[in-house]
Amino acid sequence: MVSCKRVLCQICIVPAVIIFLSGQAFCFSASMPTEKVSWHIQARQVSYEDKRKLYIAENDVVITGGKTRLEADYVEFSDITKDAFAKGNVLFISGKDTITCKSMNVNLSLETGTINQGTIFIQDGNYYISGDKLRKTGEFTYDAEKGSITTCEGKNPDWKITGKDIGVTVDGFGHASHAVLWAKKMPTFYAPYFIFPTKTTRQTGLLTPMAGYSDDMGFEYQQPLFLALSDSTDATFYPYYMSDRGVMLSGEYRYILSPESKGMIMMSYLNDETIGDDADENEDYNISATPDRTNHDRYWFRMKHNQELWYGFNAKLDIDYVSDMDYLRTFTDGFAGFDSTDAAFEEMFGRDLDEETDYIRENSLLVTKNWSSYSLNMEALWYDNIEARQTDIDDTTLQTLPSVEFFAARQKIAEGFGLYYKMDSELTSFYRQDTTDTEVTGRRADVHPIFYYPIKFGKSFFIEPYAGVRGTLWDADDFTDSDGDDSNVMTRGLYEMGVDMSTTLSRVFTLDTDFAEKIQHKIVPRLEYDYIPFVDQEDLPYFNAVDDISEENIITWSLTNTFTSRKTITDENGEESKAYKELFWFKLSQGYDIWYEQDEDDAEDDPWQDLTLKYELNPLRYLSSNGTIALDPNNGHFTKIQVGGTISDNRGDSISLSYRYSTDYSHTWKTTINTNLVPDILKAFYSVEQDLEDQKTVETSMGISINQPCWGVNLAFIDESADKSFAFMVILKGIGGFGTQ
Repeated sequence: MVSCKRVLCQICIVPAVIIFLSGQAFCFSASMPTEKVSWHIQARQVSYEDKRKLYIAENDVVITGGKTRLEADYVEFSDITKDAFAKGNVLFISGKDTITCKSMNVNLSLETGTINQGTIFIQDGNYYISGDKLRKTGEFTYDAEKGSITTCEGKNPDWKITGKDIGVTVDGFGHASHAVLWAKKMPTFYAPYFIFPTKTTRQTGLLTPMAGYSDDMGFEYQQPLFLALSDSTDATFYPYYMSDRGVMLSGEYRYILSPESKGMIMMSYLNDETIGDDADENEDYNISATPDRTNHDRYWFRMKHNQELWYGFNAKLDIDYVSDMDYLRTFTDGFAGFDSTDAAFEEMFGRDLDEETDYIRENSLLVTKNWSSYSLNMEALWYDNIEARQTDIDDTTLQTLPSVEFFAARQKIAEGFGLYYKMDSELTSFYRQDTTDTEVTGRRADVHPIFYYPIKFGKSFFIEPYAGVRGTLWDADDFTDSDGDDSNVMTRGLYEMGVDMSTTLSRVFTLDTDFAEKIQHKIVPRLEYDYIPFVDQEDLPYFNAVDDISEENIITWSLTNTFTSRKTITDENGEESKAYKELFWFKLSQGYDIWYEQDEDDAEDDPWQDLTLKYELNPLRYLSSNGTIALDPNNGHFTKIQVGGTISDNRGDSISLSYRYSTDYSHTWKTTINTNLVPDILKAFYSVEQDLEDQKTVETSMGISINQPCWGVNLAFIDESADKSFAFMVILKGIGGFGTQ
């Protein structure tokens, strides 16, 4: 297994429309042409100099026009050139943004000008941009010889970034040379040249880079490039440099053809300079759970596509093809890694990928048509067996090429007739690249209708008998049964039947308290019987579970209790409404296998199945619990316990406890504590999971987070059984964050 301690630093700058002033910041009115703005000048002293065509105002000067306001001790304004010069306690307000400075020059027509020893404040994002000489060189461009930016208030902000030769294009990029990050008056980070995106709309350009170091990659640097091809298509390239492995090239193409038709295609390729085997020099690149990797050409092609077809049909295409078994476990992080790809597919399509540890990857094409009570599915499934392909062994993986399924939802056979039915049916063609005596190819047809007749006695007693039949036909290739019969065509017929009986008992208790006005207690006892006869299926081909239907003769009883509260609430307008809340729900159930009574030779089995309790408890706003408990009645031992609960308060403090026990899997206890040490400012958490079977700690984690108006810090320590890691993240609000991952 690769031991990888990774540190990834990500620089994230929010779009400059929030950081830097919009085009109207230096205009007296951005909502109407300058020529149509009526300007009003108020001051203790106003004069007009005819030679220069200037209005000169002094002492408590206020100039207003449109949504713009200029205050200063002294202002010169040209009615011809629309130049304005202001000095002395200058305050310039345009919309929600303000400028304070010692002096400024602005040309209202060209929207250019200079600000001397000033600060620009953008209310959206709470940004402060300061400098000795700030220039507006165009409608959306700015530069400064020296300057700083922060989202903190005050003359000595908690943090700021300073630089020289600063240039910013709104909805483009910003850059600065000799950039320094300051914490109060202490410099903490230096970059000789710093470039950052300032985009507010979808445009071609460089995106936020990512850099770091890890044991199995070496030094890493990723620099995405986004291409806005059209309003409905875009592409992104992800060059990924690894000093130990080489350069991985990845590309992503997204497109939207209509509201229901869209797709995403991604491809990654790396000529890996390493291999993964047991040699000492390759130890960092070897994953012990998989076969040795000797290939240098490594790639991963993946795509998903939704397509709206004619006559109400829809299609979904999923492709996932990877070069080797180690690839997805090695490249989980990064812009084009497994985690990012999986999240992007889930967000865009609502369908994710197989787990990165799955070495048989699903590829599918599904065409569907849905009606109100029926549905039709046509699907081709190809499971790519990476291990068989990588190690060149026989591939007996079962493929579905194709299958046609037709479903009828539960519905009345006819109006006025109390009989209901539902039906599942399929016609499937199975294929294998390589076959054996039992793992063969072939075709199968299966039809499975079930009929129900619900009967209600009075207001609360319900009985529903049902009966179903199932017919299956196989056409298998090269299949020979245990008797030596090599007939291709085989059939199976079976039936099933059962009954569901239940009643509902309820009572309403009147409390008239602040907790609840009324509480309803509802009890639903239920008795179910399911029967499927034994059918000899030993000499039938086996493709999946449909080919081997187990016999059943089981009675299941259950008792469900529900407690629901009702309370009258009044909204801010004084209108009353009823609020209902499920306080407590639990279900107790158990099955009895009648076949046991008829099979005395099967002495190790017992007719009584596990007694199972499921519950959900939410009596108070800050108290909740849920769980499942199963008890074997024959020996009195628990076979499964999964319970947990959370207690919290209105500050956000909480403690969560969970206990997991299974005879086959685990026996663990987990405690998680979250606390607001200083509400909304300082939070801490602690979590520990213990293996009670082996008497050891599985994982311990702890951390704190500090939240300030313009910055935040997250610190975390994780101690796992095989690894320890420390993570930190410094968040500069409005700018982004950097830290480890």
